[in-house]
Amino acid sequence: MPKINQLMVDEKRKFIIDVARLVFAEKGYQGATIKDILNAAGISNGALFVYFKSKQEILLTIMDQNLGAFCARVDAIAEDANGYSRDDVLLMLLELVRQTSLGSGRAMSLHVWSTAMVDPVVKASLNKHFEAILHALTHLARKLRDDHQLGAAIHPARVAHAMFALFIPGYILQLLMFPAMEPRTYLNAHRDLWENKSPKAENAAEGQKAEQEVSHFARFVQ
Repeated sequence: MPKINQLMVDEKRKFIIDVARLVFAEKGYQGATIKDILNAAGISNGALFVYFKSKQEILLTIMDQNLGAFCARVDAIAEDANGYSRDDVLLMLLELVRQTSLGSGRAMSLHVWSTAMVDPVVKASLNKHFEAILHALTHLARKLRDDHQLGAAIHPARVAHAMFALFIPGYILQLLMFPAMEPRTYLNAHRDLWENKSPKAENAAEGQKAEQEVSHFARFVQ
């Protein structure tokens, strides 16, 4: 295919994907129809099927984009983790989750998870991406251990599963279903759960510091 035509195809596919994200965010994946996407995109049924064979293929493409980018950014955080404390790295990951969950196609993860429960093709794709993310988190846990930010006896793969649960379903549900905690407050809440000492009251200065750190980590993960 000539280069100019491929560029046009890529642009059209991107446009359809961007529209589908908004439709799925508004109606849910199960509730949305191809007609809803057609109407929102202002294209004909025939035109859509030039680029995508089904609504499922659109969802799989969105998953590849979202989860592939997420995994790549976790890898980047791991590579740049030298010199950062454990809490710094965890805050970067939480900020990454916050940006992903509250961006275009809000709550897409919830729609994907529910669809994966009944669609084996979507489930297989989700499992593939989750395995890649766990691999990236395992690499990150190993880096933190080697930098003495985690104990020498930790099991990186097990720590990766704990981080996965903390960040992906845990923080996503917090952001989407409840009054959202900023990353440091969420992290401190988990620390309070496991530590025996009484939690310290946060004063105004600490709150201001947290806001500044959120801004710093937001710039880092962008």
